[in-house]
Amino acid sequence: MTDYQQKVIFQKDVEMEIRIAEAEKRDVNFSNRTIQEINLSEKDIKCGFDFRNSIFLGSVYFSKSKIQGDLIVDNAIINNTFYLGEIELKGNFSASKISVKNSFNLIKSTVEGDIDLERARIQGFLSLNNARVKGNANLKLMNVNSLETSGGIVSGDVFMQNSSFEKNLDMEYSLISGLVDLERANIWGYLNLSNVKIKEILVTRDCYVEGDSIYEGMECEKRIESLAP
Repeated sequence: MTDYQQKVIFQKDVEMEIRIAEAEKRDVNFSNRTIQEINLSEKDIKCGFDFRNSIFLGSVYFSKSKIQGDLIVDNAIINNTFYLGEIELKGNFSASKISVKNSFNLIKSTVEGDIDLERARIQGFLSLNNARVKGNANLKLMNVNSLETSGGIVSGDVFMQNSSFEKNLDMEYSLISGLVDLERANIWGYLNLSNVKIKEILVTRDCYVEGDSIYEGMECEKRIESLAP
């Protein structure tokens, strides 16, 4: 491994590269790198990001930021929280095979393109509450596990209350150690929960699905269905 590859990237390095990438009208590329904790919250960023295969030593924050491109974190490792609350992403969010060693939060986020969490490994909860995804949502083969902390146990739940998926939501073969909450979610394509294993409960109260709802092979302790007629 070269010295360049071994160098740890810090917040100031990322911010400098953003300025250069915006001026050159290209994406920021920190793939295959080791990066300290970064906080890029409340920023208007006129480029996309490529962090595939990277290792983050701490948390990653993009709270309330606007990104004019894709956010790619495929096969990345994040050793703490990944927080994308209220983000506005103009491109795709690609996080296949990502490993997050704390909670993964996309509450009130807007993704103009597709979201890909296939084979994601998450310790703690995943929240898409009040999120809007305009493309397809691929959550197949995802594994969400509980996390034991000094303050207690963070249940491995998946929250999608009041979320809007304008195309398909596919969770086929995912393993969820907590609950899956789809209360008041709107899905304008199909919902695929085939062969999903949920340790606790599935909540579908007042969930609207325009296309097919597929539950073949799904396992969960209890399903709470809509009370609406």
